[in-house]
Amino acid sequence: MTRRHLLFGNPSAQSGRAKEAVDRASALLAAAGVDVVFVETEPEGRTPALVARTIRERSPDAVLALGGDGTFNEVARGILASGSSPPLGMLPMGTANDQGRSFGLLPGREHIGEHVEVILAGHQALLDVGRIDALDAAGGVIASTLFFDSASFGFAPDILAARNRDRREVSQIPLLSLLYRDQAVYVGAALDRWLSSFVEPMKFGCVVTADRFQRSYVELTDLVVKATPIFAGHWVLDRRAEPDDGLFELIAVASRREWGSRIVGDLAKNPVRPEILGLDPKEHLAAARFDIELLREGETGVASQIDGEEWARAFRFRIEVDARRLPLLTPAGFVAPWR
Repeated sequence: MTRRHLLFGNPSAQSGRAKEAVDRASALLAAAGVDVVFVETEPEGRTPALVARTIRERSPDAVLALGGDGTFNEVARGILASGSSPPLGMLPMGTANDQGRSFGLLPGREHIGEHVEVILAGHQALLDVGRIDALDAAGGVIASTLFFDSASFGFAPDILAARNRDRREVSQIPLLSLLYRDQAVYVGAALDRWLSSFVEPMKFGCVVTADRFQRSYVELTDLVVKATPIFAGHWVLDRRAEPDDGLFELIAVASRREWGSRIVGDLAKNPVRPEILGLDPKEHLAAARFDIELLREGETGVASQIDGEEWARAFRFRIEVDARRLPLLTPAGFVAPWR
């Protein structure tokens, strides 16, 4: 029986280079006897509804996401909203690609053949899914969504907000938009926020209830809740982390200096443990539910990001893990090198 796969992606991404990846993946799958239907993703948050609707109409054997962690997020949300459970296959093409890298899948057009082999093999894992709510002072929900890789609060989301602002402004200037794009925009935003942090309030306090255990932090720069092991493409903040154990890991970062030590000690390919290098491996919280209260004066809320995309500003957040919820096509027998 002919298999039918839906392939979702944005062919204009990466300055148009993503179309080559779409064409190559489609050709390789077709050569293996798979009927591939390509559907272009939609802007402004409309992709999950598009994915859910298309799944109901076509009843595919698998759904494929070509792009970065943001595309993974939107396609995965669409699968879960569809009322059925076709497995999700990854064709990573973004910058960080924490999802793919957490299972040994490297991003880029040169690796499309390897990704297709994994999809054709059909081995499935079940990925933990996070539900996050942003809350008002009375505990009412002001925003809610699902995430699959990470939620974070503080300095890194501030950089994303600055990047998105710069993208909008630069897009209005034709010549500049050709030169200042992709990674250059992110680097520029990071430098802008780093310099601003010397004169603007950046640090915040935090009270976290992890399941029923409570912990307080003072003067943090970032708070990260991780669903998959890889962070920012190349680091593992907690080497015990598993993507299917029903637990997420919470990592609190207190200074630029601590980020510097993590750049060395938490590098995924680093075979030397942080403590051997003289670095202090922090004790992280692992739980199935986090209730988070952020404390910073003179703000309307602390910035947050979900799977690499800017999200809500608030002082209170709730995160719950839906264990082993999303069927995912992964390499059989994958062993994480950071173990």
